[in-house]
Amino acid sequence: MRRAVHIVFALGAALAASDSFAYCVRNALTDRPVHAAVVPNRTPPPPKLFSESVAAGKEFCCNPKNADCNPDRVADEAWVAFEARVETSTQPILCGQPDPKAPQNARATAPVRGFLRFELNPRFDARRPPAPDNPPFLVKALTADNKVVAAYTCPPRQSAKLREVE
Repeated sequence: MRRAVHIVFALGAALAASDSFAYCVRNALTDRPVHAAVVPNRTPPPPKLFSESVAAGKEFCCNPKNADCNPDRVADEAWVAFEARVETSTQPILCGQPDPKAPQNARATAPVRGFLRFELNPRFDARRPPAPDNPPFLVKALTADNKVVAAYTCPPRQSAKLREVE
């Protein structure tokens, strides 16, 4: 009986630490890092926030019960705003929708229990220069069960959200 109790506790601890209870930033690009930082709604912003660079082919997860990951303490069904970018050798490429309060910035949102996935844009035309109307990269917001709920271009367009599923 004692051994069974230990096994139950071990399984519970493993499940509690699982990434399924966190949002993740996934980098599906093979040749460059990406960066994502949480953008809080409240002012002044807290002193420490989720802000991570993620290497090519890697992911980083953050538990929304952690104040650094979820400074606005939104519910499990809510969305979190991010400043997202693809790192390049010259300058970063912003991803998302232009921020109406600061047009030089862009924002992407994802479910607090989902993830952002950076990937190549399959419709990018390499014969043309990268531009808002020919974005080389996309950031997709997905639910925990891999359902795409929004897609954003990198660099942003005036209406950068390509698709939103309700």
